[in-house]
Amino acid sequence: MTGSRKGEGEGIGRRQPAGGLAAVFLDGDYEDVAYYREWARAADLVVAADGGGRFLAAAGVVPDALVGDFDSLDEEAVAAAGRRGARVVRHPVRKDQTDGELAVDEALREGAGELVLAGALGALDHVLGHLALLGRVEGQGTPARLVSPGLTVRVLDAGATVTLDAGPGTRVSLASLDGGVIVTLTDFDYELERGRLPGDACLGLGNAVARAGATIRVHEGRVAVLVFDGRETFGGLRRLGDAGSPA
Repeated sequence: MTGSRKGEGEGIGRRQPAGGLAAVFLDGDYEDVAYYREWARAADLVVAADGGGRFLAAAGVVPDALVGDFDSLDEEAVAAAGRRGARVVRHPVRKDQTDGELAVDEALREGAGELVLAGALGALDHVLGHLALLGRVEGQGTPARLVSPGLTVRVLDAGATVTLDAGPGTRVSLASLDGGVIVTLTDFDYELERGRLPGDACLGLGNAVARAGATIRVHEGRVAVLVFDGRETFGGLRRLGDAGSPA
């Protein structure tokens, strides 16, 4: 369910996802302010992880929750977000989880039924961590995507079947995350029928959609699917711009 919205720069109030979409804004790269602001508007719950709050403030968006140890966000910015309606969730600097991980857990505790990670690209170590987060969240039964203007990423486990929205010519890469991935790829330039993607080779990278309705079926293992289209829904997740309703 979606609560009432306010204009840019105003507090958005407490929104209860009740299985809706949560957008988690991380302290990474933001290439297109309008694109990410659109995700904030589409979400039922907006959570900022530490320095991700800096981007949202600059974009005129007040998150529902601001989470972290705030070593990347100055205290005045934290206080300002609190005054404008954000719930501040503070954690110690010395901890076993990243601020992004804590923000994702906060979104799940609020009842998010679908998750997008924004600002998730940048430092390679954190990007790898974000892939791990996608896998964990998906493994718990909550669909999750990493989103950026030119790339959408989802981690799929054995038993998953998805049909892509992306049109012919769209670049798609699959990367094994556990060394034992077996997939079927239909309507791609390079098709596979129960083909193995080894964890120590590049097979799966640089494919492309050949026909509309390209399908990925995962028979064994865990795989990261990278679709070079910033509006990919994997055939049924919330479409960007459709605030308050599924794609």
